[in-house]
Amino acid sequence: MMKSRTRILAAPLALALAVAACGGSDDSDDSGDSGDDEASATAAAEEETTETEAADDEVAEEEAADDEASEDAADAADEEAADDEAGDDEAAAEGGDGVAAAQAFVDENLVPPADIGPTIPLDSVPEAKTVAWLDCSLPSCAAIGIGFEEATAALGWNLETITYTTDAASSFQQAIDQGVDYVGISGTPPALIQDQLDAANAAGIKTMSCFDATLPAEDGFAMQCGDATSVEVAGEMISNAIIADSGGSANVLMVNIPDFTVLAVESEASQATYDANCPDCTFEELALTLDQLLAGEVPGAIVASLQSNPDIDYLHFAFDGLAGGVVATLQDADLLEGVNLVGVDYNGQILQEIVDGTQQFWTTNPKTYAGWLMVDAMARDAVGMDNPEERENAMVPSFLVNSPEVAEPLIPTDGWPGPEGMDQQFAELWGV
Repeated sequence: MMKSRTRILAAPLALALAVAACGGSDDSDDSGDSGDDEASATAAAEEETTETEAADDEVAEEEAADDEASEDAADAADEEAADDEAGDDEAAAEGGDGVAAAQAFVDENLVPPADIGPTIPLDSVPEAKTVAWLDCSLPSCAAIGIGFEEATAALGWNLETITYTTDAASSFQQAIDQGVDYVGISGTPPALIQDQLDAANAAGIKTMSCFDATLPAEDGFAMQCGDATSVEVAGEMISNAIIADSGGSANVLMVNIPDFTVLAVESEASQATYDANCPDCTFEELALTLDQLLAGEVPGAIVASLQSNPDIDYLHFAFDGLAGGVVATLQDADLLEGVNLVGVDYNGQILQEIVDGTQQFWTTNPKTYAGWLMVDAMARDAVGMDNPEERENAMVPSFLVNSPEVAEPLIPTDGWPGPEGMDQQFAELWGV
């Protein structure tokens, strides 16, 4: 607009200068002509002044119109920016920004849950019962066993711990032969113990299970905690933590025993999370067997995988037992640097390695709490109560341990046992 105004003002000024030059160039004119010329010049000057004022008015009108147009354009731009920002927020909420969605998931799972799952008090205090806990010889089963010891002691019940390695059926049969009232088991599909499960149900011995994908049924387990739904969340949690930590560029090797149905579910949930939130991530599975785990062959298999694919920068362990001895083996092979060790369901040794900086972050799986939860289901059955919250309680509480400051206080208890004061919370429900 300033250029237009300059051209309008320059025209009258040039005209005035030309008139002045003509008026002073003819010295031979007589006085009459001079008077006429002076009058004409005065009239011309007045006309120029009028034209100048009109031009100035036109400029002012144009400037006002331009200012109004600029304000309208600015308002429109602000509205468009607000719409764009709202659209971006909506896209992020829908998972359009995978890394942001992953970080939001992580942020929601950094604080230990405070409450146990059951909320319904028992109708009465149950009479003394005998419970058989089938201990699988792994650290995870030992932690569940602590829950059984504490919970049965709180009720004044008897506990028989029967230990096995690979033959769950024989230990289950031993419990049946002893005439126990209830059986607790973990991570075992019914197909491996179906004969014993049928015999137990026929004898009125109910079996409570955790960490298997099989849903409760009249001819199967009476309850199930830490089932497929819970494991899916664990797989989603660790995978989102990897995505957020890597900025959306992780190359992941999941160390797993997919023969266990519940661990296959974890793998599927992890893959789905990468598909949704990290298209630039790679995910592959190192499928091992229980025999390889028991034979101590897992670290060597991991070394071979890292040597064949040096791009791997995250090792995702499906559960704690698969991580035993891996740090030392990778250090000896000069392969630990640049590889992040993470996983689901840590133990005390892994917590110490997080403190030491050789492991990075793990999800929590409160195995001691799982023992309490199975005994709670037994107590409800013992007084003839239904368990309407059973499906809700299948989701065991969890959170991420992602720093030495969080990990170190959990070492003395070999991990997070469960919500703080859970023994008092259960005892209050049971009336003991």
